[in-house]
Amino acid sequence: MKRYGFSLLPKFLKNQLGQTGVIIACSIGGVISIGAIGVEVGHIYYAYNLLVASTNAAALAGANAMPDISQAETYVTQYSVATGDLNATNFLQNASVSQNYYCSTTVSSSLNVGCQAPPSGEGSCTAGSTCNALAVTQTAQVPLWFGGLIGLHTMNLSATATAAMRGGANQPWNIAIIEDTTHSMTDEDSGDQCDGEQITCALNGIQALLQDLYPCALGQTCTSSTAYVDSVSLFVFPAVTTATAADDYTCPTSNPTIVAYTFPDPPTSTILPSGDTYQVVTWSNDYKTSDSATSLNQSSDIVIAAGDGGTTTETTGSGRNQKTETVSCGGLQAPGGEGTYYAQAIYAAQAALVAEQAANPGSKNAIILLSDGNATACASNANTTAGACDSAADLVASEGTLNGTGTSKTNASGYESYTYPSALGECGQAVLAAQAAANAGTAVYTIGYGSETSGGCLSDATYSATVTTNGGKWAPGDQPCAALAAMASSVENFYSDDGDGCKAASPTNANITKLTAIFTAITDNMTAPRLIPNGTT
Repeated sequence: MKRYGFSLLPKFLKNQLGQTGVIIACSIGGVISIGAIGVEVGHIYYAYNLLVASTNAAALAGANAMPDISQAETYVTQYSVATGDLNATNFLQNASVSQNYYCSTTVSSSLNVGCQAPPSGEGSCTAGSTCNALAVTQTAQVPLWFGGLIGLHTMNLSATATAAMRGGANQPWNIAIIEDTTHSMTDEDSGDQCDGEQITCALNGIQALLQDLYPCALGQTCTSSTAYVDSVSLFVFPAVTTATAADDYTCPTSNPTIVAYTFPDPPTSTILPSGDTYQVVTWSNDYKTSDSATSLNQSSDIVIAAGDGGTTTETTGSGRNQKTETVSCGGLQAPGGEGTYYAQAIYAAQAALVAEQAANPGSKNAIILLSDGNATACASNANTTAGACDSAADLVASEGTLNGTGTSKTNASGYESYTYPSALGECGQAVLAAQAAANAGTAVYTIGYGSETSGGCLSDATYSATVTTNGGKWAPGDQPCAALAAMASSVENFYSDDGDGCKAASPTNANITKLTAIFTAITDNMTAPRLIPNGTT
């Protein structure tokens, strides 16, 4: 009997064709599944990073606008990943963002950024009446590419970022304050700023600036040998004699000797002759004894010049008529004597900033100029037919011929020229001077105090620069308010006390019209918000 089954079995066992294909097919399925999982994980991780980056940006943008909570909320929303916002992406959908504004004692003590109340009508802090920190939480869904195979089409993601309000960075700054001390600054303020003359209100603003600055590093007692953080110098216009500049900071203060705007070598000189100066207080960081000091150092020259020098005793008369009385160290006054012409003061301040920065590598430069914005200086031989006035000798050339003066016969190449220095286009010259400083890296802040929107800058009516800056546009016939805006190194760097007339273009700045608040906002603008650990209290 033949056993066919047993004879076929060895052949069957020896025939292994196709087994590898089965194994490969099974392996490919596993590899594809693992690959799909890897791709999906990478996809989710990438989407999560987008959400985190957007949340960080939203927190920083909002903190940068604080304490204006209304504007901060707008910025937080703008930087979200929601459809139509700046960080919108197809990787995330159904996004929502929430924010919590609160007062952090850690930020106050460690970063020296105090809690502030929002401006009137500009929102409210979430957890209390004041705040200095912002926590932003953003949620979104990431559409899955392969999750649908197992019935999972989206995954929910969440990210939180917390930022401290700007105001706490110890970036060294050299700050040149240019203060208008022309006679118009003796006008009484309407009462919106302070009770008294405009110069008094302006000095209150400078005091607020000094109080908000950092004279030396956190935790140190500031001395003459301590490395500075914020160094401040005070310039005034009109210029004064170098010999009498100390009168502005010697208690009791008095008026120094005013000099004309003199150009030693027109039309190229940007400085005054030797013996005259715009700089009445040199670079100082003794205005506070420490960063945490709650009052200014009343023995500091710049504090005295700013009107916070306290009092001193003064003895007058002799013998039986001798009298000792307590007098106030009033600070800068506004003696006038010359009209307004600030281009030369800007050039002088910028030159001083460059020298100070060279002596202190790593520092940054800033100019803060406060004025009514109407350049009114005259030259006695000015070209009146071109718009210049000739009622006084405010603009003087010690040699050569000043542009914008004379006639076509006496000054053929320059009688209609508004090139600095000139009796023509005085506002435009200031814009160009400030723009030159900005182009050199200086942050230029300008403050219009009662600045005009009509009837000013008469010397620019026909002959003036035409220029567009980061602050605004300037052209012949434009007004003082526009000049100050164009002088600023950015739109955000122009402030005005008049929210109805001369109005700041920046939405945030337009709501800041108190001089003390403006100077505080400027110091905040010099710093940046920073991310802090979530949960910081």
